[in-house]
Amino acid sequence: MTTLAVDVRVAVPGFEVAASFTAQGGITVLSGPSGSGKSLTLAAIAGTLRPARGTIVCGDNIFADTTVGVHMRSQDRRLGMVYQHAALLDHRSPLDNVALAIRQANVATAKESATALLERVGLGRAMSAKTRLLSGGERQRVALARALAGEPRILLLDEPFSSLDATSRDSMRSLVRSLVDERGIIALLVTHDAQDVTALADHVVVYEPGRTVSASE
Repeated sequence: MTTLAVDVRVAVPGFEVAASFTAQGGITVLSGPSGSGKSLTLAAIAGTLRPARGTIVCGDNIFADTTVGVHMRSQDRRLGMVYQHAALLDHRSPLDNVALAIRQANVATAKESATALLERVGLGRAMSAKTRLLSGGERQRVALARALAGEPRILLLDEPFSSLDATSRDSMRSLVRSLVDERGIIALLVTHDAQDVTALADHVVVYEPGRTVSASE
């Protein structure tokens, strides 16, 4: 089983976080108060922020190693990302939003794969809808399908349920759980919601402001 090993110090002006943990298949929840460095950790794993010090290794792939100057490009890390706000292309259909994320495929193949993903997340009948008119829950389903379009080995989820109503949150939790299990991928979920932890966590990494303090099964 592939293991993601994170041991980094990540710094931005006025704040830094020291994070150290490992994650395997299933859902690892990063839990702790707002501003403790959880999202900065995801940014380092995603490659959008270079660690000030340390290493990030996934299986045989070194994402980052500051001692030798290694920093793998984000697009080479095989990641999928879903954030609090879906950031969709509102002038394109849900089908186009997902198909555009499928690399190394012709248009017909990309749309076929995107169709299957949208059907899997329960939006088969809305794939040609006006994206700007979708509900919050529907937008997050499109974002999830888009995140899976590149067949990622790691799924990064940064507060993906926080803007949804209670019914949509429950539905999205169930969908994320089933997709992670189906695909056998590593998922990292940043959340402040205790119900997310109870419903989804296979492992928990606890943050205090500026550092991780424990990891539990």
